Amino acid sequence: MKRRDFLKGMAAGGAAASVFGGLGMIPAFFTPRTAHAAGRNKLVFISDLHMNVNGAYSWLVKHASDLARFLNNVNTRSDVAELIILGDLLDDWVSPVKYIPPTFADILAANYNNGVVPALQAVCSNPNIAVTYVVGNHDMLSYESQNKNIIAKAFPGMTIISDIFGLGAYMKDQVIWAEHGHRYTLFNAPDTWSRSGGHLPMGYFISRLAASKSLAGGRIYTTPEVLDRFVKSPAEVSQYLQQGGYRGKVGGIIDDAFIIAVFNAIALWSGNGILNKFNMNRLDQFAHDPSIENIAFTYDTILSDWSSRQNIVDHYEAILNDLGHLNSAANLMFEMPDRIKNWYPFTPRIVLFGHTHEAAFQYHSGEVETIYANTGTWIDSKPMSWVEIEINDGDSGRRHYTVSLWFNGASSPKQSGTVSHQH
Repeated sequence: MKRRDFLKGMAAGGAAASVFGGLGMIPAFFTPRTAHAAGRNKLVFISDLHMNVNGAYSWLVKHASDLARFLNNVNTRSDVAELIILGDLLDDWVSPVKYIPPTFADILAANYNNGVVPALQAVCSNPNIAVTYVVGNHDMLSYESQNKNIIAKAFPGMTIISDIFGLGAYMKDQVIWAEHGHRYTLFNAPDTWSRSGGHLPMGYFISRLAASKSLAGGRIYTTPEVLDRFVKSPAEVSQYLQQGGYRGKVGGIIDDAFIIAVFNAIALWSGNGILNKFNMNRLDQFAHDPSIENIAFTYDTILSDWSSRQNIVDHYEAILNDLGHLNSAANLMFEMPDRIKNWYPFTPRIVLFGHTHEAAFQYHSGEVETIYANTGTWIDSKPMSWVEIEINDGDSGRRHYTVSLWFNGASSPKQSGTVSHQH
């Protein structure tokens, strides 16, 4: 059975209606300050670098030198006008439950000797290349003034798009729309509702549980693979709950109880009991360190309350988006139905996301040509990839946008396509 069909079966009995609302879910917009600098007509998009401190649980270790070389190469190119980083530049989420979470300053210091920070600093210092950073979920707290100042000081000249809700979006020519993509996902969208004064969603705590498992188990577990594993397997969720002393069996319907069962099962799988506490060190306005049980109660209605928070996708689609189906969010933006028009300044022809760690390219021909591309990631367990957009002016005021998906080490793009627009 296909994953989508499986989830549809599990979701039976839960009506899925797209809704308005969601105060604070409109990201800060940014229009680039450079365009068509002399001879420079390419935009380079990367995401999900996941720089972290040096640890057995960190996602970017072996690929760090490759990333540094890539950034050095971008800096020497004569065709690049702008480098856009679509989120998860820094990662203060992936830290074992009992560890003090790293600060952004800790992370930057840890990625100096491997060459990544100096290489990005060099690009930021290049007067011919603009550098723009758009917030993701793993660096959601970059909106805080102290964190934004740390990033700005480390990378002078970088434009930082991170608003008070942990969101941001990049746009150009009323054609290109680019953001990390986390606001369309159930577990990782900014959560300013479940806990007063907080922003971190349940996905933050799942990431820390995965880090604990990585530390104890001798192999890296990423949040996307952990969510994919447990959300798709009620039987495995039941197995871990029963091992932890819970009675009863997890049903086949996705509801609030199922989401909390998934969280508790992941906690037990990671080697933590419900009374174990997350060391928060007052991060995100936590006055006290919460237990796993506290977190389960805090987020116990994120599914049923989704409709009052999110203004674009329904709760069922939000789960699929966390399992790597962000192309449906892009397709919705291409269609731009009346119910979401107020949330976007234009109907894009090109949409770029990150977040899923899965590089993707989707071209639609027809009366209106559209392209969705996912930049992929640079973490050790995945192919290293990025997206480039070449912009050329044509006849009669038309502008051509050639979108290419690249994999590190390749001499030509994996996929490529062009859309034209009356400028």
